[in-house]
Amino acid sequence: MDYLPSSEGILKKILERGYQIHPEALKVLEARGEENALAVLESFSEKFSEAIVIEVKQVEELLEKTQDKKTPGTKEFGSKLSKLNGRITQVYDGSGLIQRCPKCNRWIIDDFCMVHSDVEGIWDLRIKARFDDGKERCTLIFKKEMTEKSTKITLEEARKLGEAATLERIKNTLVGKNIEIGGVKLNGGNFLVNDIKEV
Repeated sequence: MDYLPSSEGILKKILERGYQIHPEALKVLEARGEENALAVLESFSEKFSEAIVIEVKQVEELLEKTQDKKTPGTKEFGSKLSKLNGRITQVYDGSGLIQRCPKCNRWIIDDFCMVHSDVEGIWDLRIKARFDDGKERCTLIFKKEMTEKSTKITLEEARKLGEAATLERIKNTLVGKNIEIGGVKLNGGNFLVNDIKEV
């Protein structure tokens, strides 16, 4: 089963934020149009802060709340560079050493993709973490390069360590430390990290 071309823009935004999405949930979002889909993504991380996979019931619940009101001017994704100071208070499951589908780039487990079934996964590193600056919280997203830089663990080293040991090392390295991060504010309370230093 493949995604329809018209859903590619929505799927790209979902993957960039570090989520997986159930195929049926993607169909629901695609049917409601990009504006409503963005409204759902903006509120998803706040409503379901520890979720990794976007399910149909979650989408329907959020769509009910946006159905009777217009979405006020959606900002362009990834348009604002920012710096934040605070602490990482939690590293979410699904961080560290992961495998991705070679066809759609989504996170997979045991070489099985929810869309493309059995595939040969591609190894990758990422971090999704809760960040608190004392006033508000957001979800940090670290891609491979920033994960390697912030934890001093390369992809090759992580593969030797294994998934559990890599995740534990990431938590020990980042959780509770005062840091300054630079990056891009994303819709939905997410923040794509492109620089980090301990303060």
